[in-house]
Amino acid sequence: MGFGFTEAIRLRFEDSLYLFQHLVKKQHKPHPDLVVVAVDERSINQLGRWPWNRRVIGELVRRMEQANLVVFDVVFSEPTEEDPILAKAISQSGNVVLGFFLRREATQINPQESLDLLRNSELFRVKKLSDKVGLKEFPFVEINLSPIAESALMQAPFNSEPDADGLYRKYPIAYLFHGSLYPSLALQAYRLYKNQDLELVLSSRGIESAKAGDLYLPIFDHGYILLNFPFMQEVKVISAVDVLRGNAELKGKVVFFGATEIGIYDVRPTPIDLTTPGVFLHYTALSNLLTEDLIKDFSFSTFLSIPLLSLLPLAFPRVGKLRRRLLLYLLILNLLILFSMLSFSYLRVYIPFLYPSLALSFSYLGVESYLYYASERRVKELRKAFSSYLSPQLLEIILKDPDRLRLGGEKREITVLFSDLRGFTSLSEGLEPEVLVSVLNEYLEPMTLIVLEEGGMLDKYIGDAIMAVFNAPVDLVDHRKRACKSALRMLQKLKELNLSFMQKYGVELNIGVGINTGYAVVGNMGSKVRFDYTAIGDTVNLASRLEGLNKLYGTNIIVSEYTALSLEEEFLFRPLDKVAVKGKKKPVMIFELMEDIPQNREISKLYKRALDLYFEGMFQEASIEFESLLLAYNDKPSKTLLERCRHLQKESPEIWEGVYEAKEK
Repeated sequence: MGFGFTEAIRLRFEDSLYLFQHLVKKQHKPHPDLVVVAVDERSINQLGRWPWNRRVIGELVRRMEQANLVVFDVVFSEPTEEDPILAKAISQSGNVVLGFFLRREATQINPQESLDLLRNSELFRVKKLSDKVGLKEFPFVEINLSPIAESALMQAPFNSEPDADGLYRKYPIAYLFHGSLYPSLALQAYRLYKNQDLELVLSSRGIESAKAGDLYLPIFDHGYILLNFPFMQEVKVISAVDVLRGNAELKGKVVFFGATEIGIYDVRPTPIDLTTPGVFLHYTALSNLLTEDLIKDFSFSTFLSIPLLSLLPLAFPRVGKLRRRLLLYLLILNLLILFSMLSFSYLRVYIPFLYPSLALSFSYLGVESYLYYASERRVKELRKAFSSYLSPQLLEIILKDPDRLRLGGEKREITVLFSDLRGFTSLSEGLEPEVLVSVLNEYLEPMTLIVLEEGGMLDKYIGDAIMAVFNAPVDLVDHRKRACKSALRMLQKLKELNLSFMQKYGVELNIGVGINTGYAVVGNMGSKVRFDYTAIGDTVNLASRLEGLNKLYGTNIIVSEYTALSLEEEFLFRPLDKVAVKGKKKPVMIFELMEDIPQNREISKLYKRALDLYFEGMFQEASIEFESLLLAYNDKPSKTLLERCRHLQKESPEIWEGVYEAKEK
């Protein structure tokens, strides 16, 4: 159940099953006939860095010839001069099982040769329920060299697979390679040790059943067994150098040969140890099989328990007060987790508990939320939700007609205003926190009042920024006009505030404002009892982008064509540019909203003449006009367009459409 991040979280939570197993001392007891002969730190120090000379490994094999089986978690795929010595030692011992590694990508010289070398290692007692088998199949293999491979009893893949969070908890039963089925290293060793073949039933989902003699393997995730880890201190580990010196008794044992020295990097993180040597996975799997101490998978119970636990809290209101309901919820939750832990530790049954626990918890929280909010009066909730960002007049309209708030949102035309302080980050670095808060509060309060007085709705504060919406939640026929008037009033108010700020704090503030009109989804984005009334959509995003463009043009108020074109008789708009804002391909004409005074009218007229030349691709003529404006009035938008014209004269575009692609947000 679950995928990706959610599955990783679930697995980490349910690793507490292993912790509880350790606390109650019910870990798996290793089979007494299993031994790990380790390439450990002491062996590396005395015999040299890994890999060792094949002559040394051949001597190790001879020293282990009294063992029942010697299982190598190593592949000998690179040729050396000592290969015949190792092959002879393996052949004379007659008890060696070699590992090989299946790959998704590799350089395959001769697949048929590999299949021939593996012919005596594959499984044949297989029943297929469908033509297509849902088992992992690999196209390539890293196999032992022919003389060495032919000397061994059998070979088996030592591949292992982590879960979504990178930890190893499961062990593969078998893999496919070019249509042939090979049991994993521990399963191959089990076949030889018990002299019992493995019988598999395969389907399109993977392995449906697996049987070895009278032992039925509990299948996990249609291809694996779930590892029941022992207490690692109980695993019998013998240093390879002690075996070479004859200081190890291995008669009748099943020996796993592999690296435990961390520097060799054969490390597999597991729920019990993040630095578990890879050979311990094979050891654990075979030990689980030999002792029949296998974990049974009851994860399907999750699908049965989630609906039941989701419905259970619906009966909680009959219990009475909140404290009693909370105690009942905690009791059921803890019993669920305890049952899962006890089943895992004592019965070897794996029952996932996170998703059922979440189902119970979310259902309980939902019931409690409903009971809480159902006790509140509707009008009181509306007043609480809107009193801070609606004018008293608009709030009274909402209270009289709550149906105006269409829960879930409605599509309607609105005008959105974004304002943001310029240089606030550098300003905040130069002021004490207490002073900064005072400045911000003294700025935000009058700006908010202007929005409310003009009939707008304060949507939210975003740090030092303000987002306001006009024509929602109630109708404002002249919402464009009100938004523009608010912006001009905000600039005028800021001039007054700056006189006070300079005297009191020694600072001056500057703002940028973006205004756009269009359709958006507005309404309650939360629930029926917890309102978060807001607006979302491209109209809102464009208003935000326009506010940011003030930094590029050195302006204070930028308005889109969708707002400005219907108000040209009431306000002074200077056509500024045609831009495609970041994230949008469709260009939009933008305007600067200016104070209506004679000088600004003259600037607007001259700038429009220069802009027309710019749009026609007459960059040299436009440069002259923009430069004149810059010299005469120190006009910052003219400076921006002048620099752009000079650049375009040097690198003239093949196709000119007069559109500037804004990279800024």
